[in-house]
Amino acid sequence: MGLSLKILQVKEFLEETIKILFYYKGRVIFSLSGVALGILSICIIITTIDGANKKAYEIFEALGPDSIMIFGGSERQRMARERITTLTYEDAESIEKINGIYDITKAYSVRGLTLRYKDRKWQTNVIGSTENYFESYKWNLYMGTVFRKTDEVNAEPVCVIGYKVYDELFRGEDAIGKTIQIGKLPAKVIGVLQERGGAAGGPNIDDRVIMPLSTVTKKLSNEKRYLGVLRVKTSRDVDTTIEDIKTVLRRNHGIVGDQDDFTIRSSRDILQFMSVISGSLFLFLGTASIVALVVSGFVLANLFYLTIQERKKDIGIRRAYGASRRGILISFLFESVLITFLGGIMGIVLSVLLQGIFEKLFDIPMEFSFKVVVFAILFSCLTGTISGFKPALKASRIEPIEAIRG
Repeated sequence: MGLSLKILQVKEFLEETIKILFYYKGRVIFSLSGVALGILSICIIITTIDGANKKAYEIFEALGPDSIMIFGGSERQRMARERITTLTYEDAESIEKINGIYDITKAYSVRGLTLRYKDRKWQTNVIGSTENYFESYKWNLYMGTVFRKTDEVNAEPVCVIGYKVYDELFRGEDAIGKTIQIGKLPAKVIGVLQERGGAAGGPNIDDRVIMPLSTVTKKLSNEKRYLGVLRVKTSRDVDTTIEDIKTVLRRNHGIVGDQDDFTIRSSRDILQFMSVISGSLFLFLGTASIVALVVSGFVLANLFYLTIQERKKDIGIRRAYGASRRGILISFLFESVLITFLGGIMGIVLSVLLQGIFEKLFDIPMEFSFKVVVFAILFSCLTGTISGFKPALKASRIEPIEAIRG
């Protein structure tokens, strides 16, 4: 009997609360929108950081912990847009002789070439590389095959295209065996790379064309001496190998001072770089979400103060009929938390609906998980509790006689 009475009381309490919220629906919708935007920002923070971290570890796994990237040009030269073609074929041969290095991939890129297939055009970067490129980067094929050593020796006009290029030029058609125009060079498509997704804030890694190194250097760029990047794998300690590479390159390039004309990066640098990006995203979006929640909480508190003035007589009657101060406090606080809770749900739904749009617009991978829901609900309820507590306390202190007279 006692349990049934409690359930009935809770039911009446919920019905009364819903009626009140519906009566003030304009203010409720206004408050809901503010909270929803704040929660949407929090959801974006968490999903973006999780997505960036996941992508960083995927790249780390693809590169391998034993990988070292060597780029032409120093950091200063790159920033100043000075000449960065400083690595040569002789450098590659010298590095191959370093103890512990068991694999080397040579590459040279030509940026911004226009591709054509039928009436479709697409601009992208073309990478000329040795035949071990695909195995070295652990990049599987969506369809077709990769080029061989003989293709590189003979400078064959064949190419393997990234999934983004495939999508833009062929749009689901079978690309294998088709000829595309790369700049002024007709090239046969022999393979399509498996999709890897966005690059966490950088260029889309699926937006590329891979060709034999000799084809690019002889037929697209007329570059016979320089390389753009070398990627090596070592069986020794990575840091020790990097120092050996620096010594060889400085000797080959005749460098005496402190300023190198090359840049060396290991796969661990990628994780550090992604942690910096994650921190920047957290700072920027975190500030935005906190501001949004503070503003929505401030608006909600002021609307509650206004509502209390309008409901003063109603509060007095409830007190006269035996409602306790604690009951009034809980009632108003529950209304506040319910509004922000619903706003939180709206924010979560919005983040799910907008996830694909954000990924396409900003090329940032987003990883939605259960902890996003937990954090969103926690922040929304906390906002409702903090912003609604003082108005609810004020309502609970209203004296019945004064309220009814007023």
